[in-house]
Amino acid sequence: WAMVFSSLTIICNQKTLNYRDHSLIPECFNILTSVGNYSNARMSMPSLQLEVRYDPGCMIAFSGRIVRHGVHAVEGDQIGWAWYMRDAVHIYAGIPSCGWAR
Repeated sequence: WAMVFSSLTIICNQKTLNYRDHSLIPECFNILTSVGNYSNARMSMPSLQLEVRYDPGCMIAFSGRIVRHGVHAVEGDQIGWAWYMRDAVHIYAGIPSCGWAR
């Protein structure tokens, strides 16, 4: 099965501090999906002054290089999929940047 993303990270029951990932392509969006049996999950995006509910089945798309983001600790079992594109993979494959985020 072909996909446009070059990387996938699976995170289980993990709090993540607010950060921006400088190894990502700024023009490309991350897709984060969360599943499980948990409650009180929140994703913060302080650079946008947002904090949103991150309930089971939720999907969020944004540029992980531009937007600082993090997920608070949850009560229960949570699995998160983070699909994204690493700049180094595109450089290696010779794929040019679209350039809109410069």
